Amino acid sequence: MFATPTFAQSPQDLMFPSADSCYQRSYTAAHLAKHPAQRVTELRLGPDAGMAATGLALRVEVRLRGTPGGWFEGYGYCESAGGVTLDCLMEGDAGDFAVTPARGGILVTVGRSGMSFENDAGFVTLERNRGDDRSFLLRPSPCG
Repeated sequence: MFATPTFAQSPQDLMFPSADSCYQRSYTAAHLAKHPAQRVTELRLGPDAGMAATGLALRVEVRLRGTPGGWFEGYGYCESAGGVTLDCLMEGDAGDFAVTPARGGILVTVGRSGMSFENDAGFVTLERNRGDDRSFLLRPSPCG
């Protein structure tokens, strides 16, 4: 009788097993009232099959209070950082972030370089050492 080795799932397979593995968080008015320095009101993240990448490409979208223009978007290219963490570099030198599994979803943590996003109205940046937009607990959500 031979023992069959157990293969650990990669971070990508664990958190994004399919193209429909998306996550989102919409913050309540009560949460935002307790965190006046938090600008992010909504954040969603999921695979972007349209982006050519050798690893996992993620589309990240945010809405910010006090910032007109609706949804801002950015793209991250992610690779395993060892263990269960994905390290992601934003397209166009727009910063970095990490993704780890957490309590029934994922935790997105802003990297040292921040995270910058754009839309037709302009650019916005989340800074790691300023404000209250440093990490976000997202839950599974339909893509789109």
